[in-house]
Amino acid sequence: MKKKTIIMDFSGIYREEDFYKNIEACWVDCRDISGVNGYCGEDAQKEIKKRIQDYDFEGIHFLDSGNYHYLSKFWLEKVQQPFSLILFDHHTDMQPSAFFGLLSCGSWVKEVLETNPYVKEVCVVGPPKESMEQCKSELASGVVFVTQEELREGKLEQWEAFLNNRKELPVYLSIDKDVLCLEDARTNWDQGDMWFVELEEMIKKVFQSRDFLGADICGENPQDTAKVLENEELEINSNNNLKLYHLLLKNKKNV
Repeated sequence: MKKKTIIMDFSGIYREEDFYKNIEACWVDCRDISGVNGYCGEDAQKEIKKRIQDYDFEGIHFLDSGNYHYLSKFWLEKVQQPFSLILFDHHTDMQPSAFFGLLSCGSWVKEVLETNPYVKEVCVVGPPKESMEQCKSELASGVVFVTQEELREGKLEQWEAFLNNRKELPVYLSIDKDVLCLEDARTNWDQGDMWFVELEEMIKKVFQSRDFLGADICGENPQDTAKVLENEELEINSNNNLKLYHLLLKNKKNV
């Protein structure tokens, strides 16, 4: 399989940015696939998996907006060894699917926990305490949460313990930029209050503690008829995509 940086294009928003002009990446054009925005039906899942079948999990994968965060599940299915998942997200993505059990951007972590035998532990960084408490106990018992409130108060004991507990397990990172404050990201979901430099330091801490498998990044803000993005907003997202790319690439030579 090819270890590549992948740009998965569903909404066309990446074409409005310019970070990709400075990196080597393969585009996977998915704009023609129906039934994918927020939820993903079986036919769409098969088609998406077909289009990424030649690419390896050992890469950096740009997933478009948070509406497509369920794509992480497909990349994780490519890993054939025990590993840890670390998710930076303002949401737990562990809610039951609202529509007939369809895979969704809000349920994909729940489905990973239920179906992927290689995921041995999960850490979700950034959701509010209230969101964490809404997760079903049988799922939440196997997940370490570092809540928005704990981050704000500098309480990182659980974070440090997670990184040091099973150091033999390599890590896959999944980053939704809605964990960031408005000054550092513009997404189409409600956002947290983490600064980019704080996210950067936490990612560096992962590299100091664990081997790194691969990563994905989402959290773009697609253009819609309600509000056209200003150039400043596009620049904020584009710049952070580029900074995350270089940060991850620096610590994974074969990505």
